[in-house]
Formats: sequence, C-alpha cells, structure tokens
Amino acid sequence: MSPTPRVPQRSASRSLTRSAALRRAPWRDPRLAAGLALIGTSVVLGAWAVSNAADTEPLYALAQDVAPGDDLTAEGVLTVVDSHPGTGSYVRAGELPDDAVAAQSLSDGDLLPLSAVVGGEDLALRAVVLTVASALPAGTGTGDIVDLWALPAARTSTEVGTSEATVIAQGLIVSQVGQSGAAILGGTTTSVEVLVPEARVGAVLTAVGQGGPLVLVPTGQAA
Repeated sequence: MSPTPRVPQRSASRSLTRSAALRRAPWRDPRLAAGLALIGTSVVLGAWAVSNAADTEPLYALAQDVAPGDDLTAEGVLTVVDSHPGTGSYVRAGELPDDAVAAQSLSDGDLLPLSAVVGGEDLALRAVVLTVASALPAGTGTGDIVDLWALPAARTSTEVGTSEATVIAQGLIVSQVGQSGAAILGGTTTSVEVLVPEARVGAVLTAVGQGGPLVLVPTGQAA
C-alpha cells in the first residue's frame, strides 16, 4: 500500500487563507463600505442642492450706481436676480412702488434694501442745480456729501460787506456732476446738481440769487 502524499505546510496555509477570504461576508469588505459611503454622500449633497435652489427668491438688484433721490423705476436702474438673502430685508420682484426713489446711495450689484426705498413725495430732499466757482476735488462724484460755501462777492471800495466765506448749507448730497466751463470774469465753473434738505432750500436759493461765487466742499460719502 503506497503512502498517502503529504500536503506541504505552506500550501495548506494558502488554501485556508483563500477559503477564509471566500467565506468573508461581502458587506464587511472595506472597499464596499467606502463605495456605499460615497453614494450616500452624493445623495445627501444632491438633495441639499435641490433644496437650496428651491429656496431662492427673485429680488431687485441695482444695475447701476444711484444717489439719494434717483428714480428707481427708470429703465436700466434695476434688474431681477435669484438670491438667498435669508431675511425679508430686500425688495422682491414686482413689489416696487410706482413712485419709488432711492433714500440712500447704492452701488451697482447691490440688492435693493427695503430701507433704501421711499416714495417721491416722502423724500425730504429737493434737487437744486448750482454753478460753482471751481472744479470739484478729484474723486468727488455722485453720492458724496458736500457743504455749500459762499465766497465774498466782488465790490467797489465804497461798498461795505463781509470779507469772509460763509457756510450756506451742510450735508448736501451730490446727485450729478455736469461739465465745467469758463467763467465770465475768468477761471472755471462747474454745474453740479445737489439734493438739499427742504429746510435749507431757501438759504441755498438766496445764496444763488446774490451772485457771489459758490464752492462745494466734500465731507464724505452718503450713508
């Protein structure tokens, strides 16, 4: 009787390892677990994206810079965007009053806040065009706050009058800067439209009527 062949120890060990791998439950495979985790993450992210997109609402945004008193209903001033503001602080598309004007300076691209919209009759500012005796300082433009000064008018040696510049009105807002031109007696003049509080309109018009040189001195940006 021939002897039974012996299986080498190394071969037996490999056979046992292979058998154990085949018997291992597939759900315990780390590669499968990682794949399921990726699928779950993708599903969650997809659901979040759909939900987030559904939460947008159409709001008005500025298509150009505006100054206090500007007509918000004019063509090209506003555009509609889908946004996630998170509050009810902005004007929804279709809810802009017919006589809406800006109550403050706003920049191109800003969402339109409810607090920045007033009716034209409610804005206690009046537009006045001034011819000032000199060009505005570099960088001065729409939305800047300025003070109006009156310089002493030219007079003869027998005339009596003040020799100092005086402040006519403070806190005026530049709404438009026109072109510069030559003054009759030399120098340059600049046409500037400013928004004047109702209480100071009389003083400003009086200064204009007196004929003395007027100067605008910038003090900052409107809120």
